[in-house]
Amino acid sequence: MISAEQLRTFEERGAVTIDTPLTTEEIAAAAAAIDALLPFKPAEPDQAPRFRYGATCNYYEPALLDLIQHPFFEAVAKRVLRADAIRFFQTAILASYPQPESEFSYDQHTDIQYSLADWAATPRRVVCSFFLWLTDVNEQRAPMMHRPGSHRLVAAARSVDPVLKDAMPGVQGIKMVDLPPEYAAPQPVLAQAGQVTVLTTSMVHGGSTNIDDKPRKALVMTYAAAGVEIGLPENQAATKREYDAKLRELLRPERAHLVAED
Repeated sequence: MISAEQLRTFEERGAVTIDTPLTTEEIAAAAAAIDALLPFKPAEPDQAPRFRYGATCNYYEPALLDLIQHPFFEAVAKRVLRADAIRFFQTAILASYPQPESEFSYDQHTDIQYSLADWAATPRRVVCSFFLWLTDVNEQRAPMMHRPGSHRLVAAARSVDPVLKDAMPGVQGIKMVDLPPEYAAPQPVLAQAGQVTVLTTSMVHGGSTNIDDKPRKALVMTYAAAGVEIGLPENQAATKREYDAKLRELLRPERAHLVAED
């Protein structure tokens, strides 16, 4: 479970890494599933090499579904969102392979934005994101770079915008150049395999280059409070509807409540 102190850290910084009750066998099985779904592929002669791979809401491997429906993440999401019930929102898998002889670099953006009122609401009108680390993450192994507290500054700017302050939150990637200035310096998210980082992708963050000698693998799981609407681009919304329908068939009966009915 997430402690009161860890919850305060999440609220203030936008991210906190906590332990999970998952076994080494569960983590290994999920990592193997990602290996099969996102293998490294050498570049074709006329193409640049590719080292980062991802997929969203298009896989049904039991080892991954067991984690998506794990009661631990439901319990933590309820506390984070101040909600009596939560619902599955989206999931993604990520693999970053070693990029030899490359310089360390990273992206900076937000995936969604909220107002201060969204954060203050009960239940919160925000998405709770879990980055479950299936490998150790050190300063060289493609750590997520984030700017602590930036989600609060983004929310404050949105709250004084007459057009955006009352708008429904929605997934929309925005590069840092188009965001308000003056954020804290970027810091890496470091973790051990089996730990999870509870975070909001409304903070300024981004993936980095893997200059280590081993891959970094992660399962991303996102949840929202039951009854809270979060907008999605139509292509993502269509994918979610199809994925949700399949999940309702595949999740264990006692866990199927995590997927909202149409």
